[in-house]
Amino acid sequence: MHDKAADYRRQAQETRAVAKWLSLNDDRQRLLDDANRLEALAETEERQGDSLVLTPQSHEDTLFKRAEAAIAEASRLREARRQIQMRTAQQLERMQQIERELDPLFLHPYWELGIVRAIRAQAGNQSP
Repeated sequence: MHDKAADYRRQAQETRAVAKWLSLNDDRQRLLDDANRLEALAETEERQGDSLVLTPQSHEDTLFKRAEAAIAEASRLREARRQIQMRTAQQLERMQQIERELDPLFLHPYWELGIVRAIRAQAGNQSP
């Protein structure tokens, strides 16, 4: 039963975490209410111990479905965040590469850049 209580507490925590990210107050409050119900279920499980097994009621099933949907949305958002961070890191690396290529050019006045580019291109073609 303590495993069940721990599971309720984990679901309540995850539901609260998702509620923080929701922008609509109604959805947020509904999720916070769900998290509070899960906490109450966890306390009930802990008090009753192994002596009584509760069967889920229909409102609990709905609650679990909503919590699962919230957890799935949180997972989707985590993955989207990871993808954005990865693309940002790639763009940063590309910008650093461009910076490394441009730094030697900026040592010269702008009117000489054409000559410097030609010399660098010629030197690049001559390298083995």
